[in-house]
Amino acid sequence: MAETARVESIDALKAFKRALFKFAEGASVALGDAESEVHRAQIWLDTEQKSYWAGQIRTRHEAVARAKEAVRMKKLYKDASGSKQSAVDEEKALAVAQRKLEEAERKALATKRYAAELQKAYHMYKGAVQRFTTVVEVDVPTACHKLEAMIALLEAYVAAGPNVQGSAVESGTAASFARAGEGDAPAEPNVAEDAARQEPHPPEGSRA
Repeated sequence: MAETARVESIDALKAFKRALFKFAEGASVALGDAESEVHRAQIWLDTEQKSYWAGQIRTRHEAVARAKEAVRMKKLYKDASGSKQSAVDEEKALAVAQRKLEEAERKALATKRYAAELQKAYHMYKGAVQRFTTVVEVDVPTACHKLEAMIALLEAYVAAGPNVQGSAVESGTAASFARAGEGDAPAEPNVAEDAARQEPHPPEGSRA
């Protein structure tokens, strides 16, 4: 038996096609935004942050060198009274400068480490969304084009005239009624004759 489809609303197919297009557009935008965010983060880590902390390391190295020189000078020269000068403040400033330098070095290493981890995570993300990307970029547009072709065929079918299958059924029904109306009506059954035919007859030799 041939398979048939019952389409009750072409507008429903059109609405479904629009929904598919809208889904594909939204998903494509979301995928593009996600990829752009990852690229921005990579650029920020690989260029801006790397350059920033490299510059900070140079600057803070110079600050440490100046602080060390200040401590040395304070300990080397005596004050106006000939007493040895206290270098407590200069040593505190040196300690602060050294902590800042260590911070910059930690930040530079962290930037390098996170850039590598982000690159690895990005490759894993691309592998995970590859099938979905194919669905959005290939499968959904293909399905929409097929729906569009189906809708065009259905609209052409509807524009061509009444439902062929329904017309055939109606024609067959009308023909059946026409054939039933041809000729005289069937005769009513003769009850007496039927009873006589069904009544048993005695054998001929027993007649009086």
